Amino acid sequence: MSRHLILFPCGHMGNLLIALPHLKAMLDAHPQALLVTNARYRELVEHSLPDERRLLFYPEPALAPSQPIIRRISHYLGFVRALRQFSADVTIDIEGEQKSATLARLSGAAKRIGPPRRHAKWFYNDIRQAIWSAHRWHGYGSLSQPAASLPSRYLPITSSKTGQEEMQRATERLAAGPRVLIHVGATKTYKMWHPEQFASLCQRLRRAGCVPVLIGAGQKDRSQIQRVQSFLCEPVCDLCDRLSLSGMVALMQDSQGYVGNDSGPMHLAAACRLPTIGLFGPTDDSLWAPLSENAVVLRRQPCRSDCERSSCSLDSYPCLQSITVDQVMQQLTRLGVLPEPTTLPIHRALY
Repeated sequence: MSRHLILFPCGHMGNLLIALPHLKAMLDAHPQALLVTNARYRELVEHSLPDERRLLFYPEPALAPSQPIIRRISHYLGFVRALRQFSADVTIDIEGEQKSATLARLSGAAKRIGPPRRHAKWFYNDIRQAIWSAHRWHGYGSLSQPAASLPSRYLPITSSKTGQEEMQRATERLAAGPRVLIHVGATKTYKMWHPEQFASLCQRLRRAGCVPVLIGAGQKDRSQIQRVQSFLCEPVCDLCDRLSLSGMVALMQDSQGYVGNDSGPMHLAAACRLPTIGLFGPTDDSLWAPLSENAVVLRRQPCRSDCERSSCSLDSYPCLQSITVDQVMQQLTRLGVLPEPTTLPIHRALY
C-alpha cells in the first residue's frame, strides 16, 4: 500500500478552510497518509479533523525572521528530517506555492504531484493542470487524489471546552443583545473598507440594539481597529489578540452575525455557520467567496479590465469604498441578524 504525503503548509487561513474538505478526502482514501499543514493553524486543523493523528505541522512561527538564525535552521532541519522519515511513495501538493513545492522535492518520494509553476519540473515529476479559473475549492479539488464530493462547503468545526471558557471570560462584561463580530483588517490594503465606514456601522448597530465587537490578530488589525475607534465617541468592545483560534471559534459559534473584509476570518465565520457579510473590492469573489448559504458578498461595482489591485485605475477602489453602511444593514436584516423594520401606521388629522 502506497504511503501518501499530502502537503498544504499554506500560511493563509482562508485557503486552508477551503482546502480542508479535499485534504480530509485524501486522508480517508489513503490509510497510510500524512498531512502537512501550517503550525500557525494547528488548533483549527485539530478542531476540523478531531481524532486525526496523521498530522505533521510546518513550523512557520519558529521560522519567523525575528527568531535567531541558529534556531530557525534547527527547526527547519528537524521538520525536514521528520518529513523524510515518513518515507513517502507519493507526494501531493495542491497549493503549488514555493514552500510546498520545495517540501515536495525534499520529501524523497518517487512520485511528486503538483500544479504548473515556475521551474515546476524541478519540484514535481507528475505535473497536473489545475482549474484556477473557478472557485479555489474547485481548483484544489482538481489536484486532489481524490477530491471531496460536491456541493462545495467547509468541514464542520467543533469548539473545545477550553475555547468556550476563554470566550466566556472575554465577553462576560459585554452588554446584552445580538452580538455582531466585525473584522476591519486584511492582509492587503486594497481589501480594506474605510475605517470611518466601519465606525458608522458600529454606531448603527448600537442604535439597532446590537453589540458590535471588533476582532482580529496582529499589528495590521490593531492599527485598523485604532483608526476605527478614533471615529467613535464611545469605544466599541475590542477583542483583538485576546482570543486563541479555539476561543475565536467559540465566539463565532456564540454570536449572531459577522461583517468583514475579504480575509481568513470571513471564511472562518462562514465555516462556523455564522450569518456572514464579506466586503469585496478588487479581489475576485467568484474565486474566494465564502462557501455558505448563510453568507453574502457585497461589491459595489466590477473593476475595470486594467485594474491591478495594488494601483487602482479608478482611484480609491470604488468597487469596495462605494459599499454603503445602508447596504450592509439591509443584508444583516435579510440574513435575520436584525429584525425587519416596522412601518408605523399613518394617522391623518381631520380639521
